[in-house]
Amino acid sequence: MSKVIKLTKIFLKSSFSNMDSRIGVSSKSKGKILLYGILFLYFAGLIIFLSYNLLDGLIAIHQEAIFVSLVLFMVFGLAIFQTLFSSINVLYFTKDNEYILPLPLKPYQIILARTLVMLVAEYAVILLIGLIPLVMYGIMTVQGILFYILAICSLILLPILPMLLISIIVMIIMGFAKLTKNRNRFQLIAYILLIAIIIAFLGVTSGTKENLTNEEMAQAIVSSNGMIEIMKGYVPTINYMTEALTTNSLFISLVNVLKTTIITVIGLVLYLVISQKLYFKGLIGNLFGGGTLNSNKKIKQERYQSSKLYKSYIGKEFKILVRNPVFLIQCLLPAILIPTLMFCAVYFSLNDKTSVMEMFGNALENSFLTSGIILGVIQFFMMFIYISVTAISRDGESATFMKYIPVSLYRQYIYKIIPNIIMNIVMIIISLGVAMYVLHLPILTLVILFVVAVIMGILQSILMLIVDLKRPKLNWDSEYAVAKQNMNLIFPVLLSMVNIVVIALMVYLFKDINVYLGLTILGCLFMVVTFMVNKYLYVNQNELADKIV
Repeated sequence: MSKVIKLTKIFLKSSFSNMDSRIGVSSKSKGKILLYGILFLYFAGLIIFLSYNLLDGLIAIHQEAIFVSLVLFMVFGLAIFQTLFSSINVLYFTKDNEYILPLPLKPYQIILARTLVMLVAEYAVILLIGLIPLVMYGIMTVQGILFYILAICSLILLPILPMLLISIIVMIIMGFAKLTKNRNRFQLIAYILLIAIIIAFLGVTSGTKENLTNEEMAQAIVSSNGMIEIMKGYVPTINYMTEALTTNSLFISLVNVLKTTIITVIGLVLYLVISQKLYFKGLIGNLFGGGTLNSNKKIKQERYQSSKLYKSYIGKEFKILVRNPVFLIQCLLPAILIPTLMFCAVYFSLNDKTSVMEMFGNALENSFLTSGIILGVIQFFMMFIYISVTAISRDGESATFMKYIPVSLYRQYIYKIIPNIIMNIVMIIISLGVAMYVLHLPILTLVILFVVAVIMGILQSILMLIVDLKRPKLNWDSEYAVAKQNMNLIFPVLLSMVNIVVIALMVYLFKDINVYLGLTILGCLFMVVTFMVNKYLYVNQNELADKIV
């Protein structure tokens, strides 16, 4: 076990050392510590605010137990979500794999160390997202010390099983890596296949509760343990830990924790047994099998005919994203896959789809509140599109060529953010398409929502490019370090949260305003800010390139 711990420390040190190439003396400066402190407090304050308001409403109707179920279900879903976007990279696409294999280590030690690295990364987010709401629940319902101990146990145990399940699916898919001639293309296929399996799983499991009538579903939801009953059978560990946190019996709490622990340990043992049969087959196939497509192709003259500068530059940006599987998976595909996956999860989890659609359609009419919610959801999805925030860093050391080609820096900046804007538009169209299907909003409302959302997307694209210009990560040894091990990726999240707060304040201040007038005011506000940011980019185009060296 000591070797596993040492190996885990090495993997973690390698991961965190790539998070920011400038970590050192400068990272300990008061300014940077203050920035991260403010960022943490902002997220914590937002979570506290949302938790308090939701709990206050549930306590008023004596349904506070539902809150615990929602938090634990969110933790379970977040574990699935994080593993989807990290398991392939952590298990297979790290540079140190070829150095680890010859060492005198047993297979389970390497597998367990890699798995612990994923788990530590998940805990960093889950403890923030899950612990704060549960602490709020404990304070507002006057719980004892045992509740807080059980809450920590639940947050430690719940993420393990979904992470193990997704990792096993990844290993099965990657087992075919050596059969392909183009490993880059296979990495993309593997990722899309993994998403498809998850969506199919949601569809299959959703059918187990189809026999509930509308009256039974409503009665279940309004009962004190209604949410537990609805989710029971899907994820038994959520059911056990919810009961452990909401019961007044110490014995029942301990029994449920014991059940969850036993199931988790059994899952871990099965995972180690199965993964030893699967993991190295895919790892060796990915490192040494297959090859690349035959590059000895006849060059066609027409491919090199002159074309417009903007087409060539933007085409080059898309080619970098598409041809590199890490950039494609981490920067480009989330614009399509994240909203699709989330909407599928919601759709498949609905028991009576028709009645629920009608219920939402009646409750959320064509109002400024409804439009604000839709824009908030769209802004939430924008935080996962990392094209602009890595636009300079993706070029690595070759980014210096920007300074020497006969094209103004400002024009190059605009060309670099266009792929981000395009993928934002794709995501916006998907989101508004679902909104149109669910809420039956008028075409005019959807058109105005589209315009406002696009303005928000342009603002996000320009601001994130400025972030990357001020904090470029040009010296990297792995594409994964650019796409995930990069502190700049905090800023899309921060910007999205700020914009969501702005939208919420506008809706609160103008809650009775006409929807079209409200959207016009909101759109004008974002347009003015976008114009100012774009002006800053143009005026300071040369100074912003100083760190590209």
